[in-house]
Amino acid sequence: MVDVNLLTIKQILGVIILCMELCLSKQQTTTLEIGVIADGCLKNGYKVNQTLTSTSVWDEHLEIRLHWSYLDSRDIYHLLRTVMEFRSSGMDAILLADDLQYLGGLSNELIKGDVPVIALGSVNTISAANADINENCQSLFLTPVTSKQQGECLPPFPSEEHMSTINNNHSLSYLDSNIVSVLHHLKWSDQIILYDKGIDLYVDRIIQILSFEGRFVITYEVSDMDVDQIHRLLQTLDGPNGDDKINITVIGYQKCVEKVLFTAGQYVANNKRKSSLSLRSLWMVFLLKDDPNMDKIQKYTENIDNVAVLRLPTFFVGNNNNGTTDVLQLVRKALFNIGSNATMTTTNKSEMNNLIIDFLQSELQRCHWSPVQTLMFTLGGRGWSHVGYVDTMGQTAFYAEIFPNTRFGFNRRKFSVSTLEWEPFVIASENNTYSGLCFDLLDHLATSLNFTFEVDGPPDGQWGVINSNGTWTGMVGQLAKREIDIVAAPLSTQAKREEVMDFTYSFYIDYTTILMKKKDPNITKWRTLIDPFSEELLLCVCISLPVVSLLLFLFERFSPYYVGDDEGEGKSGLHTYQDAFWYMYGALLTQGGEHLPRSQTGRTLLSSWWLFCIIMMATYSGNLIAFLTVSKDKPPFSTVAGMLQQENYRWGTIGGSSWITAFNETRAPDLMRVWAKMQEFNASDNSILSSKSSEHFTKVLGGGYSYIGDKTQMEIKMAEECSLLISDDEFMPLQYAFGLPNFSPYTKMFSDELLHIHESGLLHIWKSRLWPQRNFCNGELVTSAKTIALIDVQSAFYLIGIGLALATLMIIAENVAFWYKQSKKSKGDIDKESTITGASVHCILPKPQHPIP
Repeated sequence: MVDVNLLTIKQILGVIILCMELCLSKQQTTTLEIGVIADGCLKNGYKVNQTLTSTSVWDEHLEIRLHWSYLDSRDIYHLLRTVMEFRSSGMDAILLADDLQYLGGLSNELIKGDVPVIALGSVNTISAANADINENCQSLFLTPVTSKQQGECLPPFPSEEHMSTINNNHSLSYLDSNIVSVLHHLKWSDQIILYDKGIDLYVDRIIQILSFEGRFVITYEVSDMDVDQIHRLLQTLDGPNGDDKINITVIGYQKCVEKVLFTAGQYVANNKRKSSLSLRSLWMVFLLKDDPNMDKIQKYTENIDNVAVLRLPTFFVGNNNNGTTDVLQLVRKALFNIGSNATMTTTNKSEMNNLIIDFLQSELQRCHWSPVQTLMFTLGGRGWSHVGYVDTMGQTAFYAEIFPNTRFGFNRRKFSVSTLEWEPFVIASENNTYSGLCFDLLDHLATSLNFTFEVDGPPDGQWGVINSNGTWTGMVGQLAKREIDIVAAPLSTQAKREEVMDFTYSFYIDYTTILMKKKDPNITKWRTLIDPFSEELLLCVCISLPVVSLLLFLFERFSPYYVGDDEGEGKSGLHTYQDAFWYMYGALLTQGGEHLPRSQTGRTLLSSWWLFCIIMMATYSGNLIAFLTVSKDKPPFSTVAGMLQQENYRWGTIGGSSWITAFNETRAPDLMRVWAKMQEFNASDNSILSSKSSEHFTKVLGGGYSYIGDKTQMEIKMAEECSLLISDDEFMPLQYAFGLPNFSPYTKMFSDELLHIHESGLLHIWKSRLWPQRNFCNGELVTSAKTIALIDVQSAFYLIGIGLALATLMIIAENVAFWYKQSKKSKGDIDKESTITGASVHCILPKPQHPIP
């Protein structure tokens, strides 16, 4: 009996446990009844029921039953009756199509009843086939007075000064109104629209509105395009003309938008030196996405300057692409959000209803402001910045520019710059730093156009010449290969170079000339006394002296004034040529004579000679003083032709520069001979075509060498070195400009800014700071009287020596003549005495007949 009882108890307990397990295993179910009223413009309304289910994380069954009712929005009575029927039938909430204009047709008491009424917007029908739609169906109600129109819905920033509203168009959906309102704010006269599939209806309405307003619109459906097709499309939009702005509107879901922006970013990165799409394109992106994370868009557009995004909730677009709200999608989303809430452990019908209503109101609230964000460049990097908001009805509230980066040039983009030292345009310093006129210009351009740069030189150290295979060397070659962005150096503009690169506005004009070393002035110091007069003048004076002396002698000798006057015969005067010559010589040296002509003829001639001597001596004395105090440097030659005549001179220029190209292409005979000789010299001396100007200056200072280069650098070198001199000949004009890659879209920007710098006078200020105040040597400035050195008047001592030598020769000649004369006279006296003695021996004197008294 006891065993039977125990068995019975065990069986009972097992049944109880089994029942408890069955009860516990059964999920708790929470069900909501929601009525949905849609405007189908139907002849006969009908109802369809749908059930949506979900399971929560706490293992509870959630269920929503949708009760659909379609009616004609023109029938207000039918609308009120349907709402009341739903309430009386125990609905937990009523979802109402916005097209029914329920706020204008229902009383506040009915709206604010126990059962909430939520406006969804234009909702999807279950099936278009089930609706007997009247094509003439139109809502006859006026625009409802919403809470937003009553001033209760304000944008998320304190000021309302920037708010604006587009003209209300009831044919527009939320998506249309948002896009059109932003495009109205941008005021684009033309644009390209790239859109995703499935939103054709919206794009068609947008095109219709913009075209009616006179705006030019081009559209491309890009969702089915691959990367190469989008790349070709961007290449077409970029085009050869890099001056005009390109306005691009992108509308679509996240996948399509990211694909377009990724391709655009790659296109700009791969074509940064030949495309200006990054700088001149404006990208207005309308992104249909609920997730606020836009890190991928920021990453893909790092090479695009002007990008703005308006993120729109996905409920703006229905799945059937007809501009209606997908109620099923919203309800499923609400169920998922409630069921996935891990903080909840259980719920009841009332709580679930409140959660559903709160979620739907947050998703579909009429006062919903979508933020417009733009990518801004700041000191801390690039990031998103809010510039305004747009609400569901198209009202905008902008408090900043949508594309502010357009005012900031290149937005701190880093450019690669190549240069070569060329004082005073480019002055190299330690740590790879540079200064000079070109870098003053570059720094100003970097500030005004908002870019940064890094500097390096060409690997071969050349400026740029064309090779036999058609390639270019140096910095021109770097531009031709698009290895660099800018050449910041005094690069000479040439037709050949411009075939492979672009030149900016020429900021400096110069000429080619020849630098040489002056002759040693001490070598010609012995000519100091004859240098004041030219060789022709000295020759004329030397001829005039004996000729005029001869004339004075003849006038005195044959003048009738002395006829019968033998007093002067044999006495000193002007009757002999010797006396006349020395008298005229003394007058030439401004010294007087003892005797004067007594005839009027001689005195007339002598007075004219005196005037001639006064003029000559005054001119000579003045020039002699100038020659003694100021050095007169006579160059070895002054023209190209004169240089070619120098047998002991060599010449050269900068190798790999524009002068090489110019000499190769010149047709001037003299310059062709210069180039031929230069190549001949270079065969034995490679420094003749050295690319460093310092080597050429060293060779010039060594003598016997002339350097062909730009005049500016030579004048600066002359100011430092007094022994240098430039020729009078100027040839091969030079125009210095910055270099950019061929067909660069930024050439006009740089040229315009350089022209502005030139017109503002900044170039002159920088030049006055870098150029020397004078282009002649400091030693040539005479600030005090010059002390005359022995070498300056050495010719005077030479004259004394010459005089002594001549006097010595004269005394010797006089002694020889005197000796010869005396010896001849002595011989004559002896012969005469011998003759007399011989006659006395043979002669017999007669005796006198008378005595001598």
